[in-house]
Amino acid sequence: MFRPLLLALLLVMPLVGCAQIEQQNREFPLSVNTQLVGNRITVTVYSPTKGVVREAQIQITDDIRRLVLDKPLGKGGQLTFRVPSQATELEIIVTDADGDKGRARLFGDDLRENEGCNRILC
Repeated sequence: MFRPLLLALLLVMPLVGCAQIEQQNREFPLSVNTQLVGNRITVTVYSPTKGVVREAQIQITDDIRRLVLDKPLGKGGQLTFRVPSQATELEIIVTDADGDKGRARLFGDDLRENEGCNRILC
């Protein structure tokens, strides 16, 4: 009796997860990549159709939804900023000239580099 129900549940669960990912990609089609070096984060934004995004507005909020930064991308399509010393979570929202958005969330170790070790190399 339980076996058919369990089998049906196992078949439906991946479909629900895929639907959530698809909705996330529709809402935030831009890819927001971050690189931490020392106490600075560099943000680069990519569009699935245009490649590197060169014109966009970036808003960064902390764990209590306080606005930390609201700036446009630099001329090279990147923005570098200092990690706030007390930050435990940052949310980066990017909006390009076409109105497409991207989002990245950074927590804990994503905001702190191991001493003497670049996070990309370790």
